[in-house]
Amino acid sequence: MNSYLVAVQHGTGFDRVSKCKETYRVHSVFDAAVNLVAESGFLTILPLRRGCGKDCVTVAVSGGFSFFALGISPGDEVRMSAPSKLRLGETTVVDFSGSRRWRSPLEAIDCVPSIRDENMTVLESAVTLNGVDPLSGEAFDSDTYRAGLGSAGVLSDIRGALLHNDEKRLETALARIIGFGPGLTPSGDDLVLGISLTRAVYGRFVQSASDIWEAGVRKNLDKTCDLSAFFIREALEGSAHEVIERALVCLLRGEPCETVDAVNKLISVGATSGCDIGLGMYLALDWQRRYDWCSKGW
Repeated sequence: MNSYLVAVQHGTGFDRVSKCKETYRVHSVFDAAVNLVAESGFLTILPLRRGCGKDCVTVAVSGGFSFFALGISPGDEVRMSAPSKLRLGETTVVDFSGSRRWRSPLEAIDCVPSIRDENMTVLESAVTLNGVDPLSGEAFDSDTYRAGLGSAGVLSDIRGALLHNDEKRLETALARIIGFGPGLTPSGDDLVLGISLTRAVYGRFVQSASDIWEAGVRKNLDKTCDLSAFFIREALEGSAHEVIERALVCLLRGEPCETVDAVNKLISVGATSGCDIGLGMYLALDWQRRYDWCSKGW
C-alpha cells in the first residue's frame, strides 16, 4: 500500500527532479526530514511546520507524523511516475499538483541593508543565553571542541586575516573550524554558513575586486560532509532555509518585536545549529558596521 504525501509548497530546486533533469536517490531519512541527493546537490522534504526553502518541499502531515513510517531507505530511487507525482522508492508518492512556488524572504532586501542596533541586541542576547559569548565566540561551558572556537582564538585569527587581507592566514583559520563540532552539520560549518549568507546579501549591492572569504571557504569544503558543504555553498550564493533567511531579514529590516520571534525560531533549529548560525550572523553584521568588510574585497 502506497504512502501518499501532499506537497504544499516547493522551492525552485525541485524543478530539477520534477523535469527529470537529474537522477535522484534517497540520501538520508530522519524523523522530520528526508534528504535526496544527485550530482548537483541535495533536496529536502519537510513537514509544513518546519518551513520551506529553495531546495525544499513541505508536505501536509499531522503533528505526530514521522518520516520513518514511510518505509523508505537510503539509496532508494526517486523518480517522477506522473507529471505531478514524485515516487520515493516503491511505496511513497509525493503529489505536487496543488503545490505553490516558494518565495525567499530575502527578496524583500532590495537595497544596501542597514543594521539596527536594537536588533543586534536581540541577537546578542539570544546567542548569549545559549552559552556563547558573541564577542569572542567562546562557549561559556569551555566546550572548545564545539565549532573549534573556544580558547584556540580562531575567530580572532579570522578577523585579523580579514583586516589584513591575508588570504593564506584566512584559509588556515577556516581549516580549523570547517568540519569540526557536533551535529549532522558540524557547529563550525553552521557558523561559517551564518557569516557567508550575511555577506552574500550585502554582496548583491557591493562590487568588490576580490573575495578572499568565499575563496577560503570553498577551498576548505572538502574537510566536511557533502550535505554540510552543500548548505555552505548555497549560503555563499545567498540562499538558505526559510527560518534562517527570515531571521536575517528581520535583523536587517524588522521591528524588535518581530525580530525576537524570528531569532528565537532560528536559535531553536537543531541542537546547536541555530545558535551557531546566529553567532555567524552576529559576527558578519558586527564586522560590517565596524569595518564595512563587504565593500573591501574581504
